[in-house]
Amino acid sequence: MVSEDVKVLIGKRLRHRRRTLGLTLHDLGASCGISPQQVQKYECGAHNISATRLWTLARTLDVPVAYFFDHMPG
Repeated sequence: MVSEDVKVLIGKRLRHRRRTLGLTLHDLGASCGISPQQVQKYECGAHNISATRLWTLARTLDVPVAYFFDHMPG
């Protein structure tokens, strides 16, 4: 399913950026006001990320929202 693929790809980009910055799940979650478990669910593609949450994550990770959609097929 296409929407599942998108969730997984966004999650991979989220994990990559978090690790590049040397942040733990706890660090990122605390900065965004969510639990480390929720961050992990986003990274695994288990949960949808709302537009507002994606914007918050992008600001925290110092990337444009478009970063999460780079390299998406089609």
